[in-house]
Amino acid sequence: IKRFGAYEILHELSTGGMGSVLLGRRKGPGSFEQLVAIKTIRTEYAAAAHVRAMFLDEAAILARLNHPAVATVHDFGEENGTLYMVMEYVAGVSLRGMVGQMPAGVAARAIAEACRGLHAAHELRDLSGQLLGLVHRDISPDNIMLGFDGHVKVIDFGIALVKNRQSPVTEFGTVKGKPPYMSPEQVKNEGIDRRSDVFSLGIVMHEVVTGTPLFDGDSIYAIARAVEHQDIRPPSHVLGMELPLGLDAAVMNALDRDLARRTPTAAAFAEELEQVINIAGDETLEAWADRELAAPRDAHRSWLASVVAGKDAPRSSVGRPTGSVTALGAEAAAPVAEELPAGRETPTHLPAPETGELRPARRSMALPVVLALLVLAAIGGGMAMFARRADDTPRDAAVALVTPADAALDAELDAAPAAPPDAIEADALSAVPVDGPKKTVALDAGAKTVARDAAEKPIDAPAAVKVEGFGKLTVRSGEDSYLVVHLDGEVFDDTPFFRKQVPAGEHLIELIHPKTKERVLRKKIFVAPGETVEVSP
Repeated sequence: IKRFGAYEILHELSTGGMGSVLLGRRKGPGSFEQLVAIKTIRTEYAAAAHVRAMFLDEAAILARLNHPAVATVHDFGEENGTLYMVMEYVAGVSLRGMVGQMPAGVAARAIAEACRGLHAAHELRDLSGQLLGLVHRDISPDNIMLGFDGHVKVIDFGIALVKNRQSPVTEFGTVKGKPPYMSPEQVKNEGIDRRSDVFSLGIVMHEVVTGTPLFDGDSIYAIARAVEHQDIRPPSHVLGMELPLGLDAAVMNALDRDLARRTPTAAAFAEELEQVINIAGDETLEAWADRELAAPRDAHRSWLASVVAGKDAPRSSVGRPTGSVTALGAEAAAPVAEELPAGRETPTHLPAPETGELRPARRSMALPVVLALLVLAAIGGGMAMFARRADDTPRDAAVALVTPADAALDAELDAAPAAPPDAIEADALSAVPVDGPKKTVALDAGAKTVARDAAEKPIDAPAAVKVEGFGKLTVRSGEDSYLVVHLDGEVFDDTPFFRKQVPAGEHLIELIHPKTKERVLRKKIFVAPGETVEVSP
């Protein structure tokens, strides 16, 4: 049995070119037993000083945090040249799968808990008592997790801004984060503090309640313009219905572009939301999760029992390690990084958009940036600097689904074939500003970094093929039948029930048996704007 220190390895939850995420177990005297998630970095990469520093930074940040709504790191070590980090293993779903699914009062409870955890991170101090000035910088529905027990965890501090990090988190001229969830000061690459995270929390709250993205667009430029200039409508106006008293005000205060007027801390935002909860009197998160997440919870329990018993179980599409900070640290974690030559302004300094009405919701952050240029071309959901395949991190499913609801482990690991150590700097971690008329754009869809000539059309110019509108695809294979969904060359969640919002147009879907690799179904489908297409073998 392979081990990492005191931890027995039970199952590989996710793997990629840079390392793996494993399900582990630690046993003690009597009946003591603890399940954990273990993130590893391959030996050849762990030997690189900058990769090692990033991984150490992640562990150091999380080890200092002690709050119920923030990840816990149990251990950190090295085994035969392989670095590993031992974290909580918590089964649940991210808020990505809860967008538009939660009653407003329940959503307020979830975000309030996230606020409390984030405030603890903002208040993190060194041993001398000095504030570290930590800013998460990557708050999004994907990085707020709701456990099946109804408890919330803020995860992924991989690109957190904090004093005295060993590894660099921002090169000159580089913007880090997911553009639709950035604050105005963040997209402008200005100095940021905790109020930037508050703005991001406001965006998440707005999206979870309304079911649609607040800021959207076909390119980084378009999204950045929206963040800076788009009119922000209160959630009740978007929905055209009354919401609990005070909810609109709490959200709009967090979304104030004027830093002096914005809700100053995550704790203050939590207090405003808690006042809304007291008035609304909606049910607790625990009660809501117990009822609405029953099916994925039960499926996960069955899967976990098989794994612990040593049976050959397929990869679960539920559960992830809380605190799944990007295994490779700051540079690896950047969901979107734009590098501009010296003297060039950031892409947000552009005229205001002609209209505040932007394109409808996209469910996954795997495709939000420059969709017209990508058209679902082998794009995974994830990190900028280390591209990863979608099969390593299946997407979240909505609460009403029968199947497990979230990726086995937001591993944030490079799923491309491992490059030799001497290629790490060039292929993966380097974020050096480009001299001359070139721009390097690393996309939040796991795409390879692309250098383009300044003479080419701007990044938000229409591509030759442009997709208009969105529809939904559902796949059913029977409650006890697990098949792997391949959509347009990407690998997504296992069935028995899979649902995803997709761009309108033609798509190729394949269903593959996870053990025999038999192709059960292969067909082309057409999804019209606003249409839901159901496929079954």
